[in-house]
Amino acid sequence: MKILLVHELFMPDFAGGGEKLVYETAKHLINAGHEVRVLTTGNPSSTHYENIPTKRLKRNRFLLNLAFYSIYKQAKWADLIQTATYNGCFPSWIVGKLQRKPVFLFVMSFWGKQWYALRGKIKGFISKTIERIQVNRSYTKKIFISDFSKKFAQEQGINVQQSTIINSGVDTQHYKPLPKEPFILFSGRFAKQKGVDDVLAVATKLPQHKFVMMGWGEEEARLKQHAPKNVTFSSMRLKDGKPFFEMYGKAQIFFLPSYCETFGLTVVEAMAAGCAIVSTVPLKYEGYSCKISDIEDMVHNLDKLMKHPQQTAKMGEKNSQLAKQYTWDKFGKELEKVYEEVVKEKRE
Repeated sequence: MKILLVHELFMPDFAGGGEKLVYETAKHLINAGHEVRVLTTGNPSSTHYENIPTKRLKRNRFLLNLAFYSIYKQAKWADLIQTATYNGCFPSWIVGKLQRKPVFLFVMSFWGKQWYALRGKIKGFISKTIERIQVNRSYTKKIFISDFSKKFAQEQGINVQQSTIINSGVDTQHYKPLPKEPFILFSGRFAKQKGVDDVLAVATKLPQHKFVMMGWGEEEARLKQHAPKNVTFSSMRLKDGKPFFEMYGKAQIFFLPSYCETFGLTVVEAMAAGCAIVSTVPLKYEGYSCKISDIEDMVHNLDKLMKHPQQTAKMGEKNSQLAKQYTWDKFGKELEKVYEEVVKEKRE
């Protein structure tokens, strides 16, 4: 098969788990014998990443929403188009209709009603409306990366009839349990939707415990300005390699009070590294699941785990085993099967 991947950023440009998922998708499909091209934004002189051909448009990633003509030209070559929320999926859907080609949508982000909590009444309504226009199209398949993400989208009125669930993979071989140190780790983008303000609120109520916030993002300067003394910051990212993975391995507890997640990649990474989990993400893990914005419950559960390190360590050991079910090989094979079924049906 010839597959065009349309995504707003592509390695080495990186903003989060979405770029990792698209990279692993491209890598698996090429290794399986398929032809893959990636249409993205960035430096036009960069035509490959590793052995993956890329066409990069010199524009802001949000302007990929207007890249109809570029997508149309590239899609002439392809048997199918694989795109993702948010920037790039709507023009990809239109091109698919014009060229009568299958278009698959990775639902990597979906916030629904949570937009109001993140952006207020007016901006939240605008964001929610745009999201609905982008996601609620008649894609050949919507691919959700967790069962709870699909359920949430359905509750928000999104049509999920032509959809499937393929759990994201995780590089569990990089995340290993190390001798644990008494600190609570947050890792990810410093953005309001990740619950970063709740991390500070909880840390303020638990001055006896050390918190480490590892990541990057638009809220970094404000967070550093308002953080209590028991919070330290690290700018390490995935590209930093061993020190980044070791931070997970040393942490006793991983804390992610996100407002909405389609999967929770960092949670599974922390599980693989032997951390007990306190999070709002409804994955299966050892630790405590909390309601969104329930600061008191988060405080109670984190304090309880920190006071009982032996129990916490046992939870982490179980989590490292649970994480092994999430592999990129499994993800790639399931995705390939979905493609083949659709393409075969179209040819017949």
